[in-house]
Order: sequence, then structure tokens, then C-alpha cells
Amino acid sequence: MKNETRVTKKENRGERAAKIQTDRQLQAQELGWLFRPLALCPFPAKPLKNKVIFNGKEISQLETVWRRRAGNLTIEIMGHRDFGIPYGQDILIVLFLAIEARRQGSRKIVVNFYRDFMQLFEMNPDDGRKYKLVQQSMARIRNALYKWEIDQGANRETGGNYLYIEEWDLYFDPRNPQQRPLWDQYILLSERFWYEINKHRIPFNLEAARHLKTKPAHLSFYLWLSYRVWSVWDERPGEAVKIPFWGDYGLQNQMSSVIEKRYDFRIQVKNWLAAAKEVWPRCPVEIEGDALTICVTGEDQLDVQPKDTDAPRILPRPKSGPLPEVSRSVCPACGQERTLKPGKQSRNGYRMPDFWQCAGGCKPVSAEALCPECSQVMAEKNKGRADYYYQCQCGVVKAGEDYWTKA
Repeated sequence: MKNETRVTKKENRGERAAKIQTDRQLQAQELGWLFRPLALCPFPAKPLKNKVIFNGKEISQLETVWRRRAGNLTIEIMGHRDFGIPYGQDILIVLFLAIEARRQGSRKIVVNFYRDFMQLFEMNPDDGRKYKLVQQSMARIRNALYKWEIDQGANRETGGNYLYIEEWDLYFDPRNPQQRPLWDQYILLSERFWYEINKHRIPFNLEAARHLKTKPAHLSFYLWLSYRVWSVWDERPGEAVKIPFWGDYGLQNQMSSVIEKRYDFRIQVKNWLAAAKEVWPRCPVEIEGDALTICVTGEDQLDVQPKDTDAPRILPRPKSGPLPEVSRSVCPACGQERTLKPGKQSRNGYRMPDFWQCAGGCKPVSAEALCPECSQVMAEKNKGRADYYYQCQCGVVKAGEDYWTKA
């Protein structure tokens, strides 16, 4: 039974990876936005703790300072003594804030944060345990202080101090996740964070981030790689750029890794790159000795196409188009008349498929979606989810909501 479960999960991951690549080729992928310092030097993958002696006993204590160097850039995080330094899946909070701010076009975002965040990254919002973990992640993010410095030589200093969040008013009750307060919840982002995500638009494939979210180190590597490949294409197209594993300009520093043994680090990099290529098969990166080599010869090798960067696809859901004409047919289950009804707007705001409603009380059935090219019935994927889509045997792929709003 366990083996069957593993095979099913593997097949599901394979289908999702294939869909990510299909969307990339169709330039229909959903985009998120990175914060530049976080793209260059991610959070550590695991919680950082010190062992100290107190009253003759060895106890663990949260570290409160994290410093890494990527070339001439130094990143420093000062965590709160009660919450520690952001790590692991905490990066998803930052991605969510950037996405929602870009969607709403304001540094003050109005959200039902915990539910909206968990739904965006496809976590169960009714799971009280995960709900509480998200609250702890949010506490680490908003209570830490951040700093970057750029080494400009002996006679010049450049840098900045920043927060992610300046002000917030959120409701949190893990025992009753469905409960909503009577007031609007909001998060006010810092001026620096808002400026950076507008000035330096660093896109990534949101579906790939969802795919890798349970493996924070793999996710951080994918996001870093997406940005570095983009930079190489922009600055040195067609040239082979090498990034050593160690040293001031090394990958270990840039990836915020605490793995010090060289053999272990090589193995991890190999695993990270394999995971990145699972969702990005044409990634132009290889391991050569103790270095990564990036050589971009065409735009089709990029994670996100250049023309996509100014048109994020994290937008309000489109309004429904004209309602289809009412039509009738015979229910195959009971033989009574059934009527075609327009798809409803879900709680998440997306339009669901049109459906047949039977006069005999049979369960409503989704209407069949016909391929616009060959008129065959298309298979529905991700049924019931916001990112549902249709796929035809002839190769046509059509976003589910678009099919019904534009039909």
C-alpha cells in the first residue's frame, strides 16, 4: 500500500512538472516577484541554534544574527530573541507579500492573510497545526531587522537598513480557521520593500515555487538560479559564466548554506540542480568540477521570457463574460430533462465550468469542454482548483477559467 502511495505521489509530481513546462512554452505561467536581496542571498534552510551552558546544563538557544557575503554584497539579518532568524519556508511569506502588493498596486494590502497565503501556496487553510506554523513564520519575518552593504572600495560606503512590514492588523485563531473578523485585515509594507519590488522586477514561475515549497533549500536554489540565469543572459549572452562553490563569490555563501564539508555540499548542489531541472528542463546550467557553469544561448532557456516581466499574471480574476444561452438535453442517469447552467463564481473568485442541472435531482455534472482546434472533448486537470485547465489529445492546452469566460 505504501509503495502504491509513493508511486501515485511520484506520478502526480511528474504531471505537475510537465504542466509547468507546458505553461512556460505557452508563456501562460503564473508569475511571482522576488525581493532583490533575498534573490541574491536567501534565508538559511533550517533554524539556527547555539548550544550554551546554563547552570551546568547544555541548552539550545536561538541565534539572532545571520550574515552572508555574495561578492561585494553583504546581507545581515538580526532576528528577535524570542522568534529567531527567518528560515526555510518563511521565504514563502516574502513571496506572498510581493505578489499581493503587485496585484493590488499598493504597499498597503488588504487581505485575510492566513487563509489567502495558504490558499496561494496550496496548503490546507483548515489545518490548525499548519495554520499555527504560518503564524510563527510571520512572527519571524515581521520582527527581524535586515541590512545590506555594498563594498564600493576604500572611499565609499553604500548600503541600507530595512524591514519587510511596517504595520499590520491581522486575525489569528488556529482553533477556528474559518472565522473571519468584522474589520478589514491589512499589512503595510515598508517603503524600501515596495520600492524594490517595483524598481527591480525579478520574476519567477509561481507554479514551480508551489511544486518545491516543501523543500526550502531546493526552492531557494531554484529562485536564486532563475535570477542568476536571467542576469547572465542580460549581461553576457552566449558566454560561459562560472560560479565556484567556495570563496567570497562562491555558491555556498550566496545560497546561505551552513554545509561546510565539501563532499556533502557537492551532493546537495547536485540534488538542488536536479530539482530545478525537473520544473525547468531547459535550464542552461551544468556542474563542472567545483563550480556551476551558466551559458545562455537563447531566450527559450530562460525561466521567464523577457516580455513577461512587465505583465505579471497574478491579477484579479476576470469577470464572467456573457452567459451562455440556456440549452436542454436528456439526463443519461435518469432520463429526465436537464438544463445547462452557467458556471458559478467560487469562493476564491474564479469561474467554475458550466454544468448540467437535472430536473430529477441527480448530482450536477460539469459540461464538456470541446477543443477549439479538433472539437474533441478535452480532459479536465486540477479539477476543483483555481488553476484548473483542459488538455486535448491533439496537444492543445487551455486554461479552465479562460475557456468559460471567453467561450
